[in-house]
Amino acid sequence: MSGKTKQKAPIHAHQQNDDNKTALSAFKFSLTDFRLQAIFLALIGFLFYANTFSHEAAFDDRMAITDNEYVQQGVAGIGGILTTDAFQSYLEHKNGSNQLAGGRYRPLSLISFAVEQQLMGTDHGSENANEKELRVADEMHMRHVVNVLLYIFSLIVLLTLFHRVIFPGEPIIAFLAAIVFVIHPLHSEVVANVKSRDEILSVLFISLTILRAFAFKESGKMKDLFIGCLFFFCALLSKEYAVTLIVILPVAFYIFKSEPLQYGFKTFLPYLIPFGIYVLLRFNAVTAAGEGAENNVMNNPYLYATGAQKIASEIFVLLNYLKLLLFPDVLVADYGYNQLPYVSFSNLLVWVSLAVHILLVGVMVMLLRKRHVIGFAILFYLANLLLVSNLFVNIGAPMGERLIYHSSVGFAIAVAYLLYKGFGMLNIATISKSGLAGFAVVLVLVSGFKTIERNKDWKNDVTLFLTDVKKSPNSVLVNNNAAAACMSFAKKEKQDIVARNEWLTKAIQYFDKALSLYPDYYLCRVNRGLCYYNMGMPDKALPDWDTVRKYAPGQENIQKYLSIAGKYFLTQGMKYKATTLVDSTIYSFQKSIEAVPNAPEAYYELGKAYYSKGDYNNAMDALSKLLAIAPGYGDAKALYEQIKTNSQH
Repeated sequence: MSGKTKQKAPIHAHQQNDDNKTALSAFKFSLTDFRLQAIFLALIGFLFYANTFSHEAAFDDRMAITDNEYVQQGVAGIGGILTTDAFQSYLEHKNGSNQLAGGRYRPLSLISFAVEQQLMGTDHGSENANEKELRVADEMHMRHVVNVLLYIFSLIVLLTLFHRVIFPGEPIIAFLAAIVFVIHPLHSEVVANVKSRDEILSVLFISLTILRAFAFKESGKMKDLFIGCLFFFCALLSKEYAVTLIVILPVAFYIFKSEPLQYGFKTFLPYLIPFGIYVLLRFNAVTAAGEGAENNVMNNPYLYATGAQKIASEIFVLLNYLKLLLFPDVLVADYGYNQLPYVSFSNLLVWVSLAVHILLVGVMVMLLRKRHVIGFAILFYLANLLLVSNLFVNIGAPMGERLIYHSSVGFAIAVAYLLYKGFGMLNIATISKSGLAGFAVVLVLVSGFKTIERNKDWKNDVTLFLTDVKKSPNSVLVNNNAAAACMSFAKKEKQDIVARNEWLTKAIQYFDKALSLYPDYYLCRVNRGLCYYNMGMPDKALPDWDTVRKYAPGQENIQKYLSIAGKYFLTQGMKYKATTLVDSTIYSFQKSIEAVPNAPEAYYELGKAYYSKGDYNNAMDALSKLLAIAPGYGDAKALYEQIKTNSQH
C-alpha cells in the first residue's frame, strides 16, 4: 500500500438523488415497525382523551388534590404526603378522623400533584370563594393534560414490554395487544379522573420493572438491577398492585426465558429491599380508621350481608368485571351500596362466575406448565383481580371500573393473541390479514366513540352524577352526589327564586332516595336539611340536623347549621313577642332551644313567654334549666323567684 492518501470520488447530483431514494426505500411503511406503532398508539391516546383537557375536578379529585392540604402546599407538603394516609388530610378536616376502612398509601401520585401545584403557585393570598373556584378549574385543566400525556407514555412503555418480553418476534400481536388496551372504554375513568393517576403510574412502573429485570438478565449489569429495584419501589408507591410482581416476575422468567421458577424467585430477592422499605413507610403512615368506619356501609360494602351473601356477592362481582371487559356498554362512576344488591348462592350467575373462574385457574395452571403466553395473561389478570375482589381485604367498594385497569393488561394480551391466531386460521393469508385489520379498525372506531362520549360525563361532578344517577339509580353515593349537583345549580339561581326552589326540590328527591336506601347516611341529612332551610322551611330542616347531632356529631358543618337554625328561630320568637301570638312565640323559642340546647337567651325568653301566658310551671321549668346552664344570667334568678311566689297565691 502506497503512502499516498486515496482520494474519494466526487459525488454527483444524480448519484446523491439515487442515494436518497435508497434511504427512503429502506424505511418501509410497515405496522411491524415499533416507531410507527408507538406513533399510532400516541395518536389514539390523544384523540380518545383530548376532550378531557377542559375538564374540572370530579369525584375523588377534591379528596386527593383540591382539598388536600399537603398537595396544596406544593413541594413543602411532600413530607406530609410520605408520612400519612392518602386521604387523611381531607377526611380529618371533614370528619375529624379518617372514616375510610383500610389503609391507602399511594404517595407518588400525590407527590406529582404537589409538584404541579408548586409550578402553578401555592400562595393564593386572600382570594374569595369565586376566585378559588376559577383558579382550581384552571389548574385542573393542566392536570388533565398531564394525565393524558402520562397515559400515552405508559402506552409506549407497555408496547415496549409487549415487544421485548411478551411477544418477542411477533410485532403484530404486540401491537394488537397495545391497541386492545388503549382503546378500552373502561379506561375512561382512569384517564378522565385525575385522582386515578395512581393507576396509570402503577401500570407504568410495573411495566418498567419487568423490562429492567429482563435487561439485567441479559446484561448482568448492576446498573440495570438498581434501576429495576427503583422502578419497583416507584410502582409500590403508586399503588399496592405492584406486590403481584412477587409472583408475576418469576413466572415471566419461567415462561419467556425458559428459566426454572427457582431462578425467578432467586432473581427477585434483591427486590425485597425496596419492598421492605415500602412496608416500613406504609406501616408508619397508615393509621387505623376512625371509630365507626367499619360500621358504615359506604366504607364496608358488605356490612349488612350474611357470611354466605358476602362470599356469593364477591364471586358475582368477578363475573361483572368480565362482562364489562367484554361489553362495556353501561359505565358508571360508582357501584357501591345498593347499586349491586347482595346475592345468595341461589343465584345461578354466582355459580356461573365460580365455574368460569375455576376454569380460568385450571387453564392457567395447564398453560403455565407449557410455558404458554395465555397462561401468563390469565395470571396477570387474576393476580391483580384478587387484590380488588374483597375476598381477603375490604377495599371499601364492591367494584369499580378503575379497579380492573391492571387486570385489563392480561385481558389485552389474551385477546390479541386469540384474535391473531384466530384470523390466522383462515386459509388465505391475504384474507386473514385484511380481516384482522378490518376488525381492528371497527374496534377502534366503536371504542373511540364510546370513550369520547363517556369522557364528556367526567367534565365535573355535576355532569357526572346527573348522568350516572339515571344509570345507577340505586347507588346511595350517586343519589347523594346528584343531589349535591342540583344544589350547585340552585346556588347559581340567586335572582330566580322559582328556579332555585325547583333545583332544591329535585335535590331533596335525590336525598330522599338515598336515605330510603341507607337511612344512616348522615351527610344526606345535613344537606337535605340545608335544602329545606334555603327553601324557607327550617321546621323541616331541624329534624334532619338534630338526628345528625345525635348520631354523628362530628359531621362537617352540623354544629354551624344548628347554630344558624337556633338564631333563626330566636329571631322569629322575638318578632312574635311583639305581637299577641304567644303560642307562636313559645313555639319559636322551643325550636331555638331544640337547635341549640345550651343557648341561655332562648330559655330566658321562653320562660318569660310562658309567664306572660300564665303558665307558671313551664315558665319555672324553662328558667330552672337556664340557671343550670348559666346561673348568673341577667335577672333570671329574680324572675324565677317572682314566678314561684306568684304561683303560690
